[in-house]
Amino acid sequence: MTTRAPATQPQRRTRRRALALLTVGTTFVHTTMFLSKPVVSYRVLALGGDEIDVGVITAASALLPIFLAIPMGRWSDRGRMPVLLISGGVVLVAGPLGLANVDSLLGVGLVNAAYGFGLLALMIAGQAVVVALSGPGEYDRNFGWFTAAASLGQMLGPLLGGWAMGAAAGPMLDGTTTAFLTSCGVATGALLCYGLVVVVLRGSAAFAPSVPGTGGGRGDAGRGSALALLRNRQLAVAVCVSFAFISGIDLLIAYLPVFGEHAGLSPTVVGAMLAIRAGVSFVTRLFLDALVRLAGRLVVIMVSAAVAMATMLAIVVSPDPIALGCLMVLLGLTLGLGQPLTMTWVVEQAPQRLRATALALRITGNRVAQTTAPALAGGLSSLIGIAGPFVLAAVLLGAAGVSVVPFLRSR
Repeated sequence: MTTRAPATQPQRRTRRRALALLTVGTTFVHTTMFLSKPVVSYRVLALGGDEIDVGVITAASALLPIFLAIPMGRWSDRGRMPVLLISGGVVLVAGPLGLANVDSLLGVGLVNAAYGFGLLALMIAGQAVVVALSGPGEYDRNFGWFTAAASLGQMLGPLLGGWAMGAAAGPMLDGTTTAFLTSCGVATGALLCYGLVVVVLRGSAAFAPSVPGTGGGRGDAGRGSALALLRNRQLAVAVCVSFAFISGIDLLIAYLPVFGEHAGLSPTVVGAMLAIRAGVSFVTRLFLDALVRLAGRLVVIMVSAAVAMATMLAIVVSPDPIALGCLMVLLGLTLGLGQPLTMTWVVEQAPQRLRATALALRITGNRVAQTTAPALAGGLSSLIGIAGPFVLAAVLLGAAGVSVVPFLRSR
């Protein structure tokens, strides 16, 4: 593994400036993303769809990323993050605009699938930039701040979406159109921030191949079998743990609006519940590095999975807004930790030339989760009712916690 030379003072300033812009851009990305996600569910219901349709259309946004994540990761390892940042930002703006102008379930599904491409490009490139700008021992801290920005967006998005839908006079369909147009405006801020990141880092080592070649070539960066990475048991388990945590988050976002409709909760109240969870996740991610130093990364993952599992099961018997709000606090304390911790775990287990590819493999696992989990949840809903998605999330989180135990014993 190549040792990175100590950064000079100007380089450190450039890195800090780029990380700040990336962090702000990530907040915009997740604001528009988590504004749009629950509104997609309401759009489906407004167009006459049911719980099964919500599951299928939610899964549609993860279809393209399953096939594109690893190639994009290789691109990032070869220093092509700027292309992904800009193209992803353009699609991020176009996605909500398209969703605001379709009036069929098929149209919502197709646009949602294309929208997933933009989100994928920004996630892969953003994570690769964090790796490129982080020195040894800085991954937990920088990924903590990176994902804290995401949590801030996850808090603001549902609040903004609930406000936009509530402010729109008329039927739910008109409310969703207003919310999507609001999301499009927020996405423009993300595109601007990522454009500035490209300008600040232009010509710097951050956009160089992860393993430089000789004579100007790209060396071994991005070369090697991505699936062979899974022979490393810890890396494979990290991908599976990430699968479980992202399933829990996505099932909560997709099906809490449906649960709210059954329980008589307004979109504004549901948006506030989702915002509470994201807001608490934002705070815990700020202190992620301290948590890891105190208890150890794997212990934090295991405890978080166990508490999140119990909380998911409690949701289906807690239609009262106050009780539901307390459960959202618990989910904020736990669900938000899985993603940054598994990012660092994957980076530390992967060879340097394939770090972005390994992160892309993790994202591929996430997208498989986001495709299969909502579809399975929709099927479970038809069998056992609205409890189905939350029971599925609990089972996945419980399995994630158990999978970490062997590595705790080996330490």
